[in-house]
Amino acid sequence: MVRGLYTASNGMIARQQKLDIVSNNLANVHTAGFKRDGVIVESFDSVLTKKIKDPSMPHDQVIGKMTLGCKVGNIFTDYTQGGATPTGNPYHVAITGDGMIAIGQENAQGELETRYTRDGSFVVSNEGTLMTREGNYVLGTQGKIVLESSTGQNIRIGKDGTIYDNDQIIDQIQVVDFENPESLRKIGDNLYRQTTDSVEQGFSGSLLQGYTESSNVNTVKEMVDMISVMRAFEANQKVVQTQDETLKKAANEIGRL
Repeated sequence: MVRGLYTASNGMIARQQKLDIVSNNLANVHTAGFKRDGVIVESFDSVLTKKIKDPSMPHDQVIGKMTLGCKVGNIFTDYTQGGATPTGNPYHVAITGDGMIAIGQENAQGELETRYTRDGSFVVSNEGTLMTREGNYVLGTQGKIVLESSTGQNIRIGKDGTIYDNDQIIDQIQVVDFENPESLRKIGDNLYRQTTDSVEQGFSGSLLQGYTESSNVNTVKEMVDMISVMRAFEANQKVVQTQDETLKKAANEIGRL
């Protein structure tokens, strides 16, 4: 009976973790460049069980294998291309194909750490610096990108990320592709950081000015997953309640016989 409690409770924990992921996907359905996360649920490794302290058996007897239910085995990011949404804003860009835009994020020491994003809904600061809406810097070949034209009327961004102001080259947006994007880690604000396993390669896609990439979250699918997860959670919850009532009877009623 106690094993049943462990099995059901592990199932509830796994479903709660999956529900958190699904909820986050739904919350970012309108976030530009957002990539949905998925969850792989797997069973615990089976372990041998033995019958112990049985006077009729001098040696512990193996009576079979058991598992303590399921767990979250892996959380992965789906990098499927989202649709291009026209905005008409000259500072907005959408990536078509693979790749990510390099972003400079200030640390506690004021140094810029390179991060990456698919969210191209950029803005320009009062000083003319191209930035993300969260206040991070868009990186070019020379570091921060400073635009002389604040209105954006004369700004043109080429497919390779080259920025022109009145046909004069200002800088080029750094766009990086990875052989193994699954090695990147989300750190919040729609940013990713490299790991020791990340391998860079040449950018083979292109940038589209005046557009942003929409989220690749399928609202209907995520809602179906949410309902399925909640029903599985409730089923495990009922198992825990039943096991608890059985243990209560075993302790209070059978003990009096």
